[in-house]
Order: sequence, then C-alpha cells, then structure tokens
Amino acid sequence: MNPMRSLFLSISRIPPAMMLLIIVGLASLITFQVSAYLNKKEAAYDDELNKMKAAQAAKGKVVYAVRDIPEGTAIPMDYLEERELEVGKIPVDSISNASLAAGRVSKFGIMSGQLLSQHDLAPQGMTLGFEARLKQGMRAITFGVDNNTGVAGFLNPESHVDVLAMVGAGAETKASPILSDIEVIAVGQTYQRQAGATTATPASSVTVAVTPEDAQKLVKAVAASKLYLSLRSDRDHQPIATVDVTSLFQKPVKASADIAQLPPPTLNFPQPPSLLGSGNPAETSAAVPPPVPPHEIEVWAASRKDVVSVPAK
Repeated sequence: MNPMRSLFLSISRIPPAMMLLIIVGLASLITFQVSAYLNKKEAAYDDELNKMKAAQAAKGKVVYAVRDIPEGTAIPMDYLEERELEVGKIPVDSISNASLAAGRVSKFGIMSGQLLSQHDLAPQGMTLGFEARLKQGMRAITFGVDNNTGVAGFLNPESHVDVLAMVGAGAETKASPILSDIEVIAVGQTYQRQAGATTATPASSVTVAVTPEDAQKLVKAVAASKLYLSLRSDRDHQPIATVDVTSLFQKPVKASADIAQLPPPTLNFPQPPSLLGSGNPAETSAAVPPPVPPHEIEVWAASRKDVVSVPAK
C-alpha cells in the first residue's frame, strides 16, 4: 500500500477534537521557537549597539595649540595643552601627549586652538632651514636699525610692525608709513622666538618677509630715508594707508606751457669808427690821422748850413 495513503488513513481516524489539539500544539511550538530566535537576535543587536555607544562616549587625550605656532618653529611645551575629547571625534593621526610634540618642528603654521596631528610636524630629527620660514611668494629683506628705530630691542621673530620713512630736517621734516603689518622673521641672527623671554634683546638689523613689490619699496626707502619700526599688538592686523618714499620729497615746479617766453637780451656793442668818413670835412679830418712831418737834416760845409728834408717812413 502507498505510504502516503496509509498516513492519510491513519490521520483520518483521529477524532476532530484530538486533531485540533495537535494543530494548536504545533502552532504554539513553532511560535515559541520563532520568538526565541528573534529575541536572541534582538539581544545581540542591543548588545552591539550598547558597545558602540560606550566606545563613542569614552574619552581620550588630544593635544591643542594654545598659541599661534609659525611654520618651521620648534614648538615650546608652554604652547601646548592636553584636553579630553570623545573617542569618536579624535582623528586617527592625532597626538595624545604634549611631550610627543614639544621640541618638534612645525611643518605648517598652526593656529591657536587647533588640534595637533602628526601631519603638522616635521619628521623626527629634521630641522627646517631659515628659508622654510618664508611663505610661498614672499621675500626676505634685511636692513639696519638701532635702539630708537628698532623699538629698543623689543622686537622678536613673529612680531608684526609698520615701517615708517622720515625725510628732510627741521620744518621740512616729513614722515609717513611705507609698509603696513609686515612680519619680522629674524632679529639680528636669531630667527626663532625664545619661549618665556622677559628682557629686550637689542640688535643692529632686522629681517622682514615682504612681497616682491614691497621689497622694491623698502629698498628705495632704505636708500632715500631714515626708517622707523612701529610695533603692533599680536592681535592687531588692521592695514593702514601707505605711500611710496618718493612722494615725501618736494617736487620741482615745472613752467606751464602757456607762460610767455621772454625775448633774448639785446647786446649793444660800440660801432668802430669809419676810416672813409661820411663826406663831411669835419668828420674826415677827425677820422683821418694827420701826416707825419718829414725829418730835417742839417748839412754844414765850413760856415755854410744846408737843410735837407727826408720823408718819414
């Protein structure tokens, strides 16, 4: 006999009440198993979610710059500060300890409040040269100063100044700014700011970073005038009006084209006397010199005297 037919005959002999009970039991069993599986999956999901939230809420240490750090500068420890930040917000290449960055050379300029990362620092043991302090397109110009013109030695690398030119003397003295808000990159032979310095360091020269156009203005001013530096606050970068040093000199007055030209002076020379005269006897006699009289020679023969006339040559 066919097995399926035998099974159908066996089921058909079961009373309806018993059949209903079996169906309800099977449905309950399946529902329980499905619910248990779903609950297990939901618990695993919640557990992973809690782990992620806990990881994001965890704090880690990062290093911030508390002052502006110029490019190519050895970073002092007092320019850095450690802070806590949520782990989920910490960049992968961030620095977690200030001692790891202190003494390192900044590869780029770092602004105050910026989070420090590895790409901001030059490789260990690498020292950037003086030319690395110049930004692209800028030029370094050095000129002489003294205690009066150089702010009594209170200038430092990274200071910002205005340059004033003075020409003339006494009542004719003129002074005006020729450059505004330029950066001092070296004072004398020093091109790194000394951390914690409290005394002035007089120097006989300063080096500034300027554009090529401003470099020409500065060289002309050095040759034609006396320069003074005006120190700015490190928070003041408001530009001021400047002039070219040549505008401080008095311009020569040019004659206008409509001014009448004076005629050349007339020279009156005395006329030479005419040798021929004008026909007037008085004028002729005055003009022609009288004839030279002949020479007379006396000739004696015994007691007889003769006079011989010889014409003058």
